[in-house]
Amino acid sequence: MKKRVMRLATIMKETRTMKTLIKWSLTASFVLLCMLGVHVASAKAADTLDDTEELAPANPDSKTYWEGTPYVTDTTSTNNKLRASSVSNPVIVDISHHQGTIDWSKASKVIDLAIIRTQYGSQLEDRKHKEYEAGAIKYGVPFGVYAYHLATDEADAKVEARDFYKRANKNANFYVIDVEETTGKNTAAMKAIVNSYVAELRKLTNKKIGIYIANHLYTSYNLDMSKADFVWIPRYGSTKPIYKHQLWQFTDQGKVNGISTYVDLNKLNGIALSYFMNPTAPKPEPEPDPDPKPDPKPDPIKDDFFETNPSTVATKQIVTEYKSVTFNAATTIRKVAKNTVLEIADIEKTASGTSRLKLKNGNYVTANKKYVVKTRSNIEDYLTVVPKKVVTKVAQNAYNKVDFVAANKVATAAKNTVFTIADIDYTAGGTPRLKTVSGTYLSANIANNRPVINGVLNYIYINPKVIKTIGKVNVYTGVEFTKRTGVSYAKNKTITVEGIRWSKAGTPRLKLSDGNYITANKTLVQKK
Repeated sequence: MKKRVMRLATIMKETRTMKTLIKWSLTASFVLLCMLGVHVASAKAADTLDDTEELAPANPDSKTYWEGTPYVTDTTSTNNKLRASSVSNPVIVDISHHQGTIDWSKASKVIDLAIIRTQYGSQLEDRKHKEYEAGAIKYGVPFGVYAYHLATDEADAKVEARDFYKRANKNANFYVIDVEETTGKNTAAMKAIVNSYVAELRKLTNKKIGIYIANHLYTSYNLDMSKADFVWIPRYGSTKPIYKHQLWQFTDQGKVNGISTYVDLNKLNGIALSYFMNPTAPKPEPEPDPDPKPDPKPDPIKDDFFETNPSTVATKQIVTEYKSVTFNAATTIRKVAKNTVLEIADIEKTASGTSRLKLKNGNYVTANKKYVVKTRSNIEDYLTVVPKKVVTKVAQNAYNKVDFVAANKVATAAKNTVFTIADIDYTAGGTPRLKTVSGTYLSANIANNRPVINGVLNYIYINPKVIKTIGKVNVYTGVEFTKRTGVSYAKNKTITVEGIRWSKAGTPRLKLSDGNYITANKTLVQKK
């Protein structure tokens, strides 16, 4: 703005021909008016993130040098983003309090994934993270969280990990440890410190854990990346990091509608965006020996194998599927995720007498009861895939163990209570239980609990009887919203609601007395 005023003053000076006091007065008045005009124009440009505007840096306190030269990346032309169109090149930002107040109603139209800083060591909690998390949840932006690592030893790392987990919103899809400086006695000590951090987080969550490490620090720190589910590397410019990574921070000069400063932007490498949305990262079964060797005879004391066909089993952790009863690298087919229900055709033995479960597709998995459990006969009446959230259909008890006996009861939940689910565990008898993020267990019976979308709290999910529209609302013929009736309601319309119905994905809808449906989203309707 100052430069523009100076240029204006110069022009005026060159064109002045009269030097009377009256002319000076008129000129001064003109300059003042122009300055005010420039100020207004600049303010207007700031609202739209004009290309000529120099924004505040993404992280003005940064003391760390990152390789490469960042370049300005403007996403602000994406005014009405469609999720489907951004799959191949999603907008992924990482943010901290330096981004100030974010207008999530605008930013949510652009951002596909946000990574929010929770803390700077244990002593400093990011003052904006709760506000950012709430905004992301309200406007449906998936997010993960990260913590700047300052632990000086393994014990300190455990404390930081617990503080990180405690502070971060439990709707986060994943956790990242940000390693940018040598905090241990030397670089060699960093591996043990970070391993301790990861191990402690693993005790607290089954969500994915990533490590953020600079390209030029990767070798000197020599961190054990096998402990992480993904690696995130900053290297600015168009040259990718040379080390294996899944996420690449390529600039700190991104522009995003709704964010008034520059912001870090990131690219995927070799994975889909959906990878970060998977709520679980179970520990894998040990890899098979690459060299075929005879299977060891089972230890009857340590191992317990199925000797008769269990008919149906569920995996208690990741297991490997093989094309032969001999389990080795050459016979490996694929990994089978935890909580997968498998139908068993038969039991077959190895040459040494170890039982294998033969699947109906002709392949094999372990018969070791440490890895698989025989399910109850009516398993189809239970949830076997971990839902992000459930809403209780009936009042029910919560327990501190999978065995639902009076001694293990810890609470009673009312009907229509929302729970965030961390995992599914099985009883010895093969009944699945829903494990909440707080560690308590609920029934997995579909008659008792309904799986719902992660953002269910942004919707009316209990019959309001009467609602008022606060935006334009379309009317649909079915609960899946595949066909409109052609009718819509304007803002401030009062509507009688017959009840709540749910889509297959677990989204609540408002059913009207004429049998049609409207949204239950609180940004468009509210209980009257």
